[in-house]
Amino acid sequence: METISKKIAIWRGLRSRCPSCGQASLYRAYLKPVDECPSCGVTWSDVRADDGPAWATMLVVLHGLAPLFHLVAFGEHMSMWKGICLLSVIAVIMCLWLLPRMKGLFIAIIWSTGAPTS
Repeated sequence: METISKKIAIWRGLRSRCPSCGQASLYRAYLKPVDECPSCGVTWSDVRADDGPAWATMLVVLHGLAPLFHLVAFGEHMSMWKGICLLSVIAVIMCLWLLPRMKGLFIAIIWSTGAPTS
């Protein structure tokens, strides 16, 4: 079996693909990893990302939306309640899109560094 560079494994994890082979999907449901990759046979049931992806997702999304929050709070473009509703919807959509990618990133980092798993 060939060794995979950490950079390639992380890129594959960000794309929600198996970090080992890049062929199969990393998930069988929205955030539920497959037990074993059907292409290369790597076991993913032991690799647990836990809370890290959620924290990283919120960090990225909320820092990205901070300038827009500032515009809503201090700008004269729209009423406060419309701005808050709009930004809340944008934040939820961004989190739902980014969370599986962050989880794939964390799984790839844990796997590629050989960190102990559960």
